[in-house]
Amino acid sequence: MKRIAMIAGCLVAAHTASAGIYIEMANHNLTTNSTKLQQKMYIQGGSGRIVDSEGRVTLIKGDAMYIIDDSDKTYVAMDKATMEKVAKQLNEAIAKAKEQIAKLPPEQRAQAEQMMGGANLGGGENKVDVADTGKSDTVEGRKCRVWDVTRNGELDEQICVVPFNALPGKEDLSAVFAKFAKIYEEITKSVPMLAGSMNNEFTARVKAGGFPVRSRGYENGKLIDEETLVKVWREEAVPASMLEIPAGYTQKQLPMGPH
Repeated sequence: MKRIAMIAGCLVAAHTASAGIYIEMANHNLTTNSTKLQQKMYIQGGSGRIVDSEGRVTLIKGDAMYIIDDSDKTYVAMDKATMEKVAKQLNEAIAKAKEQIAKLPPEQRAQAEQMMGGANLGGGENKVDVADTGKSDTVEGRKCRVWDVTRNGELDEQICVVPFNALPGKEDLSAVFAKFAKIYEEITKSVPMLAGSMNNEFTARVKAGGFPVRSRGYENGKLIDEETLVKVWREEAVPASMLEIPAGYTQKQLPMGPH
């Protein structure tokens, strides 16, 4: 009997150790007091699946990020090899464009150079820093520390952070999000023109040492009247299939050029 109990205990322990984390976030409009789903996040074994309110899926696994499109059963891979290939193609295209521009009459050349600059083909910085405001708060029953986040030196958002070790689950979230942040950084280094469009939210979490249970954006130095709240955080097993590219999906090329 003791042996059976021991085996059962080991099975429970093994199941618990393999359990992942499910996080559900919602947008809360402070003016209308209305709330709607913003994002679902599934994390297990160092991999993550993020689903936004429109059903768009981002998968972060290994050293790569994948954008999955269920509507046409395709995916875009953002791994080192792909990003190096894209960077090479972009550099060649930019060099060719510059050659053509150099041949234009002065007035047309100035116009073309201005258009190239406006397209931000060279990319830009995306430096994230956090600063402890010294304030604390309680959000959805969880005590949190308030931090200001700046991007390229400008106030971007305010986050109320709960330390990773105070949240449910056995995943090493500090290591997981550090890996996610590194993937984003490597993508924008390989293809700088993506820096302005890719919001590396994981860097702020790593620097603040926890997960923001509330975040509010800044606009012209003032907090906006919307916030994102963590509504659900629980430990649960994530099916392995959720952290893989679905069978039968085909890879498509990463779109290039300004949008």
